[in-house]
Amino acid sequence: MAIQFDINDPKNQRLLAMILVPIVAGYAFFNFVIKERQQSLQSIKAQVTTMQQRVDSIKRTLEAPEKLKQERVLLEARYEELDALLPTEEDVSQLLDQFASIEQDARVYMVGFEAAETVEPEGAAYRANRYRLTIESGFHQFSEFLSYAMSLPRILSFSNIIIQPNTDVMQTEVEYEGLEDQPRTLTVECMLTSYIFTGFDEDSQGTAQ
Repeated sequence: MAIQFDINDPKNQRLLAMILVPIVAGYAFFNFVIKERQQSLQSIKAQVTTMQQRVDSIKRTLEAPEKLKQERVLLEARYEELDALLPTEEDVSQLLDQFASIEQDARVYMVGFEAAETVEPEGAAYRANRYRLTIESGFHQFSEFLSYAMSLPRILSFSNIIIQPNTDVMQTEVEYEGLEDQPRTLTVECMLTSYIFTGFDEDSQGTAQ
């Protein structure tokens, strides 16, 4: 059975109006209110993101000086440490006192200490003072001597180490009571190098830059 819908019938017109008016109103409300607010909200979100990025950038800028201050404190402390390890002048008497102390601690006999040469490499910021060192000891005692020497508060190095039997001691059968832990069975000759800071000249600084 077919249903006839008469558009001219006032009842049908009212029914159609009741259906279409909410649809048209809803469509208009979505397009002119909801959609516009969504676009406005997206624009605000974009602005908030941009502002947050600017705030983060400002925070990093404000934090940078504080970090630089902290790094400066660390660098200054490191410089003071290196400055102590690399003196600007050689105090030979102090060096001898230090070696006399470790000579006793390591139980060795330092029988020779003399200046050999001074080397100042071209363009370098340091001067190397070299000394010939002769020690009589046992192998383990000499190892301890090197360990103590390398722990001194200065930059030193050992080279040209020659270890030979101490024939003068080995040929005698004399034993010294109480000195068993201070043997003199080896004669050790080596080169001791002490480094002195001389500074950077203008030419080297210009090249470095």
